[in-house]
Amino acid sequence: MDNYQPNRACPCTRCRYRGIMGPAILVTLGVLFLLDNFDIRGANFDHTWPLILIVIGVVMVLRGNASTAGHIPPPTPMPPVMPTSGPVPPSSSPPGSAGEVHHV
Repeated sequence: MDNYQPNRACPCTRCRYRGIMGPAILVTLGVLFLLDNFDIRGANFDHTWPLILIVIGVVMVLRGNASTAGHIPPPTPMPPVMPTSGPVPPSSSPPGSAGEVHHV
């Protein structure tokens, strides 16, 4: 789809993958810190941080190759209505109504 625009209400796979980057990074950081706290040999945070870059790359590939089958485009906003400039039409109130002046 050439003119893809994400929509939060859309059930397609690509729109659902749009919000997965943040949680994937948080889970990866949590796992790395957990392994670092357990003093697992070779699992020091100093040496495993490239895993974050790998997770970011995997999420970007998944998001870019996800299917757009059933995609619902976002609603287009209505353009603002500009007031027209022109003469104001006279009021069509019946004679003798309040606010009229009659000369005799």
